Amino acid sequence: MSIMQLYTIDEFFIKVDPKEFRAGQLCRVPIPFHSSMPQILDAERSTPEEHEKIDFILRYADKSDDFKTRDRSLPIKYLNLRSNEELLVHRCKKRPAVILGNNLDSYPSIAKILKKFDKTHQQEDSLFVIPCYRTMEKTYGSGIIQPIVEYTKCMMYRQFFYIPPIKDFKETIARFDRIQIVIGRSPASIEPSDVCLSEEIFNLFVSMFIFCISGRTDPMFDDIRELVRSACSEQL
Repeated sequence: MSIMQLYTIDEFFIKVDPKEFRAGQLCRVPIPFHSSMPQILDAERSTPEEHEKIDFILRYADKSDDFKTRDRSLPIKYLNLRSNEELLVHRCKKRPAVILGNNLDSYPSIAKILKKFDKTHQQEDSLFVIPCYRTMEKTYGSGIIQPIVEYTKCMMYRQFFYIPPIKDFKETIARFDRIQIVIGRSPASIEPSDVCLSEEIFNLFVSMFIFCISGRTDPMFDDIRELVRSACSEQL
């Protein structure tokens, strides 16, 4: 037994207005590839007189003076790097994602003060999203391997949640260990869809996330997880 034997596709998803940006809604978001060693782009002016033309070197962050005060006496237009900042580089791919949280607290009176001090970033319209990674369709190539998929269907991984295929979304695994923030609602940052996790599935999704980050559970989650895991243990 897996989670898909407990819920049908009709019970797994509901249709929503794409403009809602509601919790549980499926979307597409540019997701960076994370690595254990950050990559830094060392940039400097091509000539002291030019502040738009630059030369750069791409390297791994292994210098003892990285992220420490450095000479930025010749600033580069559009970068605006401070003396203790570095320019990080990530490969990035637009992937499916599930909106985990939205509607953060925001106060108009505070917004006026922040605008006055040019600090509007301290109270932003942000979304928490959980990126989803497609599964390997064959015995080779890219994607999450089938043994992990089967374990995830049985809720064996606290950091993963199985998402079945629906419409133009392929079978994926939602990864809580890749949680990301999306600022604003720009189409360049997030593309919402009309597909959303049902209330019951989203509650299970949130329970798994809480379990992932804190180890805490609730009775409903415990019952479902125990049912799925015990039925799968002999098969795996």
